[in-house]
Amino acid sequence: MNKKHIERLKDILSEWNPLGDMANQISDLENYEIEATDILFHINKKNSVEQISKIIKTVLEQAFDIDVNKEKSLEVAHKIHLMINEK
Repeated sequence: MNKKHIERLKDILSEWNPLGDMANQISDLENYEIEATDILFHINKKNSVEQISKIIKTVLEQAFDIDVNKEKSLEVAHKIHLMINEK
């Protein structure tokens, strides 16, 4: 995990905006920086897309007490998988 990965994941999460309209109610959201850091902390290059998706769901559901869309989580997991495995 490095700063570049955190910034890229923040952009991906902000674009997705899993909180939807609830995002306006959270004063310290900061483009999902804490959540991006937490997700990347638990991921390594050996994780499959499905494992990454579960990590995304767990982090976001615990952080915000929401139900995360599985399909969207898999889509984001695929982007993360590509990002951490690029050379």
